[in-house]
Amino acid sequence: MPASRKSGKVFYMLRPSREGLPPFSDIRLPDGTIIRRVDETIHKRALSNAAKAMKERLDR
Repeated sequence: MPASRKSGKVFYMLRPSREGLPPFSDIRLPDGTIIRRVDETIHKRALSNAAKAMKERLDR
């Protein structure tokens, strides 16, 4: 992996769900920073799935 990708920062911004838009889009700044705009509904679903998986592991 190139050093610039390793050292870059990624910031996430939630945006409202809209019909027809991709689940996320990236904005790359000249200094290597990436701003990822994430669909709020998909973000919440991913958090819910992660919480379920963690709970299942802890219950074992």
